[in-house]
Amino acid sequence: MTSDVVTGLHTPGERAFDPVRDGFGFRNPVGEVAIGSGGGPLLRGLGAVLYGKGLCFGMVVMALKSFAEQSKDAPGRPLAVLSPSPELLGEIRRYHVRQYRPGAVLAAVGDWLGSRGGRPDGALGRLRLAGANPHLICFGPAFNRRFLWCLLRAHAVAPYRIEAENSETRVYVYDPNHPGDRGRYVLFRRDGFGQIQDFEYEGFGTRWGWGLSLFPLSAIGATARPRLGAIP
Repeated sequence: MTSDVVTGLHTPGERAFDPVRDGFGFRNPVGEVAIGSGGGPLLRGLGAVLYGKGLCFGMVVMALKSFAEQSKDAPGRPLAVLSPSPELLGEIRRYHVRQYRPGAVLAAVGDWLGSRGGRPDGALGRLRLAGANPHLICFGPAFNRRFLWCLLRAHAVAPYRIEAENSETRVYVYDPNHPGDRGRYVLFRRDGFGQIQDFEYEGFGTRWGWGLSLFPLSAIGATARPRLGAIP
């Protein structure tokens, strides 16, 4: 059996994304930890809607953005050493909520429509790995009766390496739900004609009614660099 390892945008000797170093060292927070303790009842109610199910989008955006701005010769402070302090969680929420800005919504909807409702067949040809203007992989709804159910349980991961072997392709990802795990990948399967027919990742997958879309990091708009030096 032969295999073909594809390293995406990385060339030999170039610093590659490592989820152990470049991802957060703590698990994606949910509930009260994700919402935070500030604000009155109205703000906390809004926070429950925006953050209560987790901060995966914000964590992935910060990880990819921090990695893209790192220098190979003078790398900055890795995210993995940071603890989930109130200050850091506030910064993650600041990035997480940017997915609801008009430009981000247009980018997400545009990719979803362009992929015919989250179909995976064209994803690998467009995917940009961790580096310059990378994509987030977002699991969400497809064109089916589970649309709303999947939309409310959407999840985001950061792709950083591709390995293709025979009829299967693995896209390795940093998943905030599984910090420090280098073994996580989205599996794409090809049919007898070499076309992608489905994808699978844990409970997300074509067979369970899920769709997959690519969200460009640039769509969150201009942001200040994560203030990691000031975060305990």
